[in-house]
Amino acid sequence: MEIGANWACWLLLGVVAEAGPVRVWPAKPFNGAPLLVEVESAAQPQARFLDRPLSFALDPKTKRWTALAGIPLDTKPGRYPLSISTGGEPLKQDVVVQARAYRESIVTVAPRYLEPPEEENVRIEAERELKKTVFAVRSERRWALPFLPPTASIQTSPFGVRRTYNGKTQSIHQGLDFRAAVGTPIRAVAAGKVVIARPMYFEGGLVAIDHGEGLFTLYMHLSEFVAKEGDLVTAGQVIAKSGSTGRSAAPHLHLGVQWQNTYLEPATLLGLGRVPVAAPARKRKGVK
Repeated sequence: MEIGANWACWLLLGVVAEAGPVRVWPAKPFNGAPLLVEVESAAQPQARFLDRPLSFALDPKTKRWTALAGIPLDTKPGRYPLSISTGGEPLKQDVVVQARAYRESIVTVAPRYLEPPEEENVRIEAERELKKTVFAVRSERRWALPFLPPTASIQTSPFGVRRTYNGKTQSIHQGLDFRAAVGTPIRAVAAGKVVIARPMYFEGGLVAIDHGEGLFTLYMHLSEFVAKEGDLVTAGQVIAKSGSTGRSAAPHLHLGVQWQNTYLEPATLLGLGRVPVAAPARKRKGVK
């Protein structure tokens, strides 16, 4: 399963063979996808994409500037301009967004998670305001490639699935589920600061990590916390243990990825650092 997943990731992301000052992964972006933008420049680039600012930092390995971007799930297929300023003539490139078809599923959960008791409304509103405040913070970059999987188990329910709960309530699955028995160690996908580590009504046990530049990862339905709020964690560090708390039908881990207040497809993010970021140039025969 591990080998198959890795090959699928390579096929999804692709490798851009042409040399150029701007490169974008995945090779075939889709609605809901995170993007890795790489720029070759002497000066630090500045750019916006889909009306959101990009934050560039110099990658010490490739000596190129890198930034994360994202395509909201409701983005329509088409060409979207990416204009990058480096102090001279702007570097321009269109990002062609393709449509991705997301499947549907039926899930059964406890009725109180679809129609919460009135006495829970104050708690639910307080938790909504907490998340709104936390996710509005824009800190310095802590993440680095590659992003690591939170657990070494198979993926079950993908991002973007249109779910029907108990035969009537509909929503969109804004994360990626991993099969995980209760008590399975859960690891941070990248370095960051733990900004939430507490029980929540819908998410159950929730850990949220701020990786900087508006990138957050969320780990839901946890049974136990290892890291606490305010902790600085490293990539691969155990932060919690899986469970089936909150609006959950069975034990599993729900991994969410939020970038600048939009949820993105986690599997693509986990694959961004697992392909060559700079494709080597091929020498022609007879040319030294």
